[in-house]
Amino acid sequence: MKFQRFLVATVLACAAGAANAASTTFFFDYMATNLKGDFATASGGSAVPVARLDLEDLAGGTGVRASFQVLPNGLTQFASGTGGQIYISAFLLNFPGTDMTSGYSHVDVSGVPLSGGVEWEENGATNGWGAVTGDPSFEQEYNWGSTLTMNQSSGSSVVDILNAPGASNISVASLLGNPVENTNPTLPDAYAWIKVRSFNQGIAQNADNWWGLPAANAAGGRLNVLSVAAVPEPSEYAMLAAGLGLVGAFVRGRRVSR
Repeated sequence: MKFQRFLVATVLACAAGAANAASTTFFFDYMATNLKGDFATASGGSAVPVARLDLEDLAGGTGVRASFQVLPNGLTQFASGTGGQIYISAFLLNFPGTDMTSGYSHVDVSGVPLSGGVEWEENGATNGWGAVTGDPSFEQEYNWGSTLTMNQSSGSSVVDILNAPGASNISVASLLGNPVENTNPTLPDAYAWIKVRSFNQGIAQNADNWWGLPAANAAGGRLNVLSVAAVPEPSEYAMLAAGLGLVGAFVRGRRVSR
């Protein structure tokens, strides 16, 4: 019984360690526009993730470092061939307890300048994510605007998102514990959202494309792409493997003793 208690405690410790990881990765590969879903299924396997977002806690609980990167063919896969440029105008996160009504008055950002700054209370990606009245979903929108900074050729940015004085809401653990729910319970929760935009009809407008028609806007179309899963860090896999190894050893030991 002592060993069983030790085993359970070890596995729980491994799980707790994973849940409190200081870093995580998101890939944007879920098409919320027209509710097409994950890229692999919707495209028949031809589409690739648009971008990658790595989040890492800063020292001393001061905030989170967000490293954003457009992936190869992430944007050009949507190109219409007309020469119109495609870019990502913003990425959105939802750190809990940071909406204006909760008294959290600001978030400081340092690093690569965001031309549009931080916009508050962006409520929902379309089609039900954060659409409930009063739902504080995707509370922070980090804007590159229409500067084309986040395009296919030069799409990378590192931004430090800092807690307000005396606060600790902005952390990897708090974000992972606060995914944005959809009003439809059969649809997945979302951790982050990007807006893919274009100039001069740069995004293909043909309804026969696997994503259907982009949402209309004056610049020539917009696609809403979500990240609906966090990628465990290698250390988390190691902890999980250690826990499973102990379970296996315990099961084998019980069989031998019998």
